[in-house]
Amino acid sequence: MDNTNNQYVFQVNLKGMISLLSEHIYSNPSTFIRELLQNGIDAITAFRSIDESFEGSIRVFLNEDGSMIFEDNGIGLKEDEIHRVLTVIGESSKRGELDSRDYIGRFGIGLLSCFVVSNEIVFETRSAVGKDVLRWCGKADGTYETIVLPEERPIGTKVILTPKPEWRHLFEYNTFKRNLAFYGNALPYPVCLVKDGEEEQINEKDPVWLTPGAPKEALLSYGRQTFQSSFLDAFQIKTESGNIQGTIYILPFKTQFSGRLTHRIYLKRMLLSEEDCRLLPSWAFFVKCILNADTLSSTASRESLVNNEELRKARKEIGEAIKNYLKSLIDTNRELFNKLLDIHYLHIKAIAAEDNEMLNLFIDTLPFETNKGIRNFGSIRRNNPEVYYTVNLDDFKQVRRIAFSQGMLVINAAYTFDESLLKKAAKLYPDMELQEISPSKILNSFTDASYNNHPEYQSFEQRCNERLQKFDCICKLKHFTPVDTPVIFIAAEKIAVKKDTTILSNPLNSVLGAFSSKAQTIPTLCLNVDNDLVKTLIKLNDKVVFDAIITILYVQALLLGKYPVNDDEMNLFNESLYQLIIMGMSDLLGTIHKN
Repeated sequence: MDNTNNQYVFQVNLKGMISLLSEHIYSNPSTFIRELLQNGIDAITAFRSIDESFEGSIRVFLNEDGSMIFEDNGIGLKEDEIHRVLTVIGESSKRGELDSRDYIGRFGIGLLSCFVVSNEIVFETRSAVGKDVLRWCGKADGTYETIVLPEERPIGTKVILTPKPEWRHLFEYNTFKRNLAFYGNALPYPVCLVKDGEEEQINEKDPVWLTPGAPKEALLSYGRQTFQSSFLDAFQIKTESGNIQGTIYILPFKTQFSGRLTHRIYLKRMLLSEEDCRLLPSWAFFVKCILNADTLSSTASRESLVNNEELRKARKEIGEAIKNYLKSLIDTNRELFNKLLDIHYLHIKAIAAEDNEMLNLFIDTLPFETNKGIRNFGSIRRNNPEVYYTVNLDDFKQVRRIAFSQGMLVINAAYTFDESLLKKAAKLYPDMELQEISPSKILNSFTDASYNNHPEYQSFEQRCNERLQKFDCICKLKHFTPVDTPVIFIAAEKIAVKKDTTILSNPLNSVLGAFSSKAQTIPTLCLNVDNDLVKTLIKLNDKVVFDAIITILYVQALLLGKYPVNDDEMNLFNESLYQLIIMGMSDLLGTIHKN
């Protein structure tokens, strides 16, 4: 038996690779412009590494026949580099360089993006260390040829593309100019577009958002132009990690934590993405940013940043910069801070919930929804030694009116971060008593009516329960204040019950829901035994009138508590009201007839 190991070389299907690039790696067909810009800038950077005084530039020509010439005066390629770099997928001229972090492109697939829009790539170059002008012509079928051109040219590279018919619109002047400016408007070397002999530079040498100490009005003006939106404020930042510089803008409107905002993230001044690329903290949904990172790394698609330790450190520094900005506003521009707080208090709560220093600084200014209206925490703690809160909105809806009548202040802590903020704040202010409350707890705090002293109370509850049975509701007679409130409705409330440890051995129980068992309180119509109407009702023996009044009180309690009323309940309410009106009119007519 032959034990010889046979070794084979992987084959690459170029058509399949182009499909992979266009459909999965790159997000849109205009990406080839960004890739050509990156290659041109890297070639200039390489030249400057041997001549610091070198002035690099890029010029793009749009020809009458629809073709495009992309020209840079960078370092160029030698013949061996052409064969190694242009024809080996995944090979890069920057691979292994000691200063490879100075380059944007490092993956050796960028030029292939041109095959998305063109069936042929013509690459003409002269190296800074050679005199020959070389032409490489690659085709989408996977073939290529290389020849030496019998002419003299300056050092640099030209890439010539003829668009496929379906992508010809990308090479029209206005469209091409817009995409060229989109990717390259912050590049540090001149980028010019040439058409019919007219040359136009599309980028700024010193963008205002990158200029240290730029006037705030200039920053805000640039933000309006870039994002088509006004902003409350703008401030510049700089980090050590990632060597990031740029401007952060404060949005003038509320945003959702799950919302998606548009940003401008640059890598070595080349536009990378309109997403934040994980540079912003998770709570920073109230800002837009224009940031440039010089020492972070891009993914293979060059549309995002590698999520490594340096990026995480940079994100932390950016978060600290935003926090420091907020702190400074309290002392320097309280009016702006209050405006920002009115709009973005949820996001500031998110910051305070995770940062004790920010909690100490902002807690008294943060607003909370209470049963007595919106109150900031400073006002709440100073005026209420006992503070109650609910952890879900349904409980708050039930509790707010009941608690208000008892003189209690209740905070709706159903919003994100509110409960954790309140618990942290309670540790800051030990004199304030914080307690979770629910409808059942309030009901249980009311004093029961005594059957021993008033046996008629038990009879009343029985008659009342007979009427309320059709509503799946029970009646309770209680003492509570204020006495001018005759009735309060308390809806059903789910209460967690203890798990039965005897069923833990059955592996199916978790699937069938045995571990999420819940008990539920019964909807209760709580009548105030100290109220004059209820006192009269207890003595009433006429069943028709009694049932009608109980029905009206039940529906009225639902409406006052802002609970939904279904059609059956509304119909019974109307019928009961009609009965009382007819009976009242009959008595009135009888009295008139007697007289």
